[in-house]
Formats: sequence, C-alpha cells, structure tokens
Amino acid sequence: MDGVLADWDAAWDAALDVLGEPAATITRSHQRTEWNLNHGLDAAQQQIVADLLNRPGYYADLPAIDGGRAALREMRDEGHDVRIVTSPWVSNPTCASDKLAWVVRHLGQSWGKRTIITNDKTLVRGDYLIDDKPEISGAMAPTWEHVYFDRPTNRTNTTRRRLHRWTNWRTILDHPASA
Repeated sequence: MDGVLADWDAAWDAALDVLGEPAATITRSHQRTEWNLNHGLDAAQQQIVADLLNRPGYYADLPAIDGGRAALREMRDEGHDVRIVTSPWVSNPTCASDKLAWVVRHLGQSWGKRTIITNDKTLVRGDYLIDDKPEISGAMAPTWEHVYFDRPTNRTNTTRRRLHRWTNWRTILDHPASA
C-alpha cells in the first residue's frame, strides 16, 4: 500500500524537512537507492528514523498516489479480484490501524474489507503483486508475479516488470509475462 497507493516518499521527505537541521543529512526519497532506511546512517540519524516511523498516525496521514483509486476501480469493474496487501511497521503502535483507516478514507469502506495486513505477503495467493519492495520473501513460494511499482530503491533490479504509473496498469494485467 505505502509506496504503491499511498505516497510514502512524499510523507517521508516532508517529515524530514519539518525536523530541520537534525534530519538535514538523511537521504531524501528521490536519492535513496537502498531499501534499508538506516543504510549509511549514524546512531543519531537512525534514532530520528525510528522516531519518525514509530510515530502514531504517521501511516494514516500519507497522501494518495495519483491514479491509484481510479486504477483499482477500473480493475474491479473489469472483473479482476483485487486485494490490497500491506505489511505493518510492527514497532509503530498504530501502523496497522492507520493503514486500514487510510484505505477506508481514500478508497472507501468496500476496499477496507479487501485489505490484507500481513508480515508475510507470500501467504497471499494471486496472479500479481504490485509492490515497491525490491525483494519479498516468506514462508511460501509466491503464486504471484512480483511487479515493481517503480521507485528509486527497486531500479537496480532490471529483470522484473514494472509499473511506472497507475494509468498504465493494463500493460501488466492485460499482458501476462512470458512463461
């Protein structure tokens, strides 16, 4: 959800900017090439990151990514069984409830009922998982094709198909990968 439907990058950058000088040297989203937010940070910077990510309400306030809502509606209207799958930041006491509240507020109650919150996305069955995370692993072999929602942190892998913007979702769902 975050980084795919919710603009985690914009919220991250804005939150760091509000912190001012203490966060000035922490890498902004467009400059990040590493998924690990603590990569290259000293202990004080890592504490700033932890405080930010553990702040109650952080995930509820993420802005929406343009086109996501319309794309989900189009997919559903065209007969696709779409679920929103997201992982909680476990140390944030409100992350899971914030994410569900975000879905309901931005997409509607019906999408809240179609949301799966799990630390292991491999347990979810499906044809595709559109996600920004570079690697997804877990207890099961995925049944889905991992399609990247394009972000600087996943651009080093050029073997996966990627969705650059929601207006192009049909390039993925209407054209399955070659077997």
